[in-house]
Amino acid sequence: MFLRVGLLVTSVVLMVTGLWAGVVRLGWALPAGGLAGQHGPLMVAAFFGTLIALERAVGLNKAWTYVGPVLMALGGVGFLAGLDLRWVQLVLTAGAAFYVAVAVYIYRLQPADFTLVMGLGALALLLGDVFWLRTAPPQVTSLWWMAFIVFIVAGERLELSRFVPKPAAAIRGFIAVTLLTLAGLVLATLGIFHAERWVGLGFLLQGVWLLKFDIAWVNLKREGVHKFMGVSLLTGYVWLLVGGAWMLLAGLPPAGPGYDGPLHAVFVGFTFAMVFGHAPVIFPAVLRLKIRFHPAMYLPLALLHAALLARILGDYLLAQPMRLWGGLLSAVAVVLYFGLAMSVTLFGKDEAQ
Repeated sequence: MFLRVGLLVTSVVLMVTGLWAGVVRLGWALPAGGLAGQHGPLMVAAFFGTLIALERAVGLNKAWTYVGPVLMALGGVGFLAGLDLRWVQLVLTAGAAFYVAVAVYIYRLQPADFTLVMGLGALALLLGDVFWLRTAPPQVTSLWWMAFIVFIVAGERLELSRFVPKPAAAIRGFIAVTLLTLAGLVLATLGIFHAERWVGLGFLLQGVWLLKFDIAWVNLKREGVHKFMGVSLLTGYVWLLVGGAWMLLAGLPPAGPGYDGPLHAVFVGFTFAMVFGHAPVIFPAVLRLKIRFHPAMYLPLALLHAALLARILGDYLLAQPMRLWGGLLSAVAVVLYFGLAMSVTLFGKDEAQ
């Protein structure tokens, strides 16, 4: 219990620090202690890596499965402590490698399409870390890190979609989209011209599949936390469509608004909508507390989407004030949500379901 809570608290600290570094990187004049340049790795390799690997370890309840999240948490703390970047990269990469081992173990326990796709997500995190370690072009590393989140979420939702009636062709379509995305990732890594557009097409089609077949539509007919989860997930899928369409049409340059836009459509709009939707389940599972919910949680969700829309429009229109305020308010929305989620989980009333 102490280890689980410690890792969860550490991941939240890494998240808040990563968001702060991102706001500074965006252009706000705030102290960052040299972390602004490591905003991306801090958020993906450290925070999301720790949080997702922790969720898997809690589900398996085996001591060795905690090695991955512990190493990734230590790597994130190394960032905060100002340790040598090479050391931090090696520790985070080692943590991701342990997470891949956990994914292989899960697949052997339950060979299925969804465990295979989630295993690809773990592998994408590891490869992203390796390319970051080897100073590959930033868009290559970012593509693999985006695929990490997309594959993990898609695999989880594929598992739950078993409860939704659908034609057999839908599963074949899901696998085809996954293979298309994977092929685009490999070709982009090899430097094939505009191969990132194939990744964008894969993300776009994945978003279409999730919007059509996800069980989140069923949750919309319920009340309380279930409806909130449905709203969070479905709005997040829209951002996956936006990020995928942007990359399909314009590619993914190594810097500038054309890099910032699709990247944050996926990492902020899609990913944090998933986090918002699953937090009422993740927190209680890790902390062994009852699931609780309050309608106030819709406020940071709405703020997240509105702020990101301002940032994306700022990227498209080259309007720096919109980018600045959109980025800042997105960070505020995330911190506000986590504060509310933790407060409701710890102190909420049962009737707020």
